Amino acid sequence: MGTARPFIIMKKNQHTRISGIGDRVTSTISVTLVLLILGLVAAINITFEGVERSVKEKIGFSAILVDSLDTTATQRLQKICSTAPYIKEFEYMSAEDVLQDETGGEGKELVEQIGFNPYAPMIDIRVTEANAHPDSLKRLMNMWQMMPEVSEVSGNTEMAENLAENARSLNVVLLIIAGALLLISFVLINNTVRLTIYSRRFLIHTMKLVGATGSFIRRPFLGWNTVQGVIAGVLAGGMLCGLVGWTKECFPPLGGLLPWPAVFVVFGCLVVLGVIICVLAALFATNRYLRSDYDEMFD
Repeated sequence: MGTARPFIIMKKNQHTRISGIGDRVTSTISVTLVLLILGLVAAINITFEGVERSVKEKIGFSAILVDSLDTTATQRLQKICSTAPYIKEFEYMSAEDVLQDETGGEGKELVEQIGFNPYAPMIDIRVTEANAHPDSLKRLMNMWQMMPEVSEVSGNTEMAENLAENARSLNVVLLIIAGALLLISFVLINNTVRLTIYSRRFLIHTMKLVGATGSFIRRPFLGWNTVQGVIAGVLAGGMLCGLVGWTKECFPPLGGLLPWPAVFVVFGCLVVLGVIICVLAALFATNRYLRSDYDEMFD
């Protein structure tokens, strides 16, 4: 009979310890899932930026040259294209090359029928991403149109205008979604952390009664939630990297729009964000119970 009471106390302590570990594991998993959702939104944003960048790299214009252009003038134009900072890549096509390209290899028969080559040499120019905007593209087209070696300049400025408009709309939508998810994430993680601290509210009150300072009481809660934020961020970032690796293997074109450096930046941001949100949530929840009286512990 004398050993029954210590055994019961030990059993209760063991149950409390197991329950505390279970609460922490559940809380960490919840935070991990929330951070994973944020990471997926960031990955989607990076993918859309990659699509926008790849489309911009295809925007440019074609400069149709005069028929009487000599070799020296042609080389001069090609040198301009090679050194111009606004040109990403270019392709010079002679009149014969344009003829073969436009007729699908049947240019010889066309020349025999009409007696001459109806096409002129041209330079197909792709501008850099920074110059793929409508205003910049129009300015460059006007500049080339003024060259004496150029007879006509043509480009799809409507495509650049539509791309710029769609990019602005998409960026606004993604910004709103990211802001909403960040707010929702903070609320969910705050509730998760607060429930964990709620189960220890009487411990906080007891420590207050024995004279523990607020900073002393906060320290273990903030320390654990810092660790929890790091663990949750690493787990969420690891799962995100796994999904990106699977995407690169199964869907190479889509995976190519998700460069690893950008994914690693998101990984680091998830860890930092997890720590910040968990620590702030723990700070708010702990302060609440530090200010509460005994009767308020039951609210």
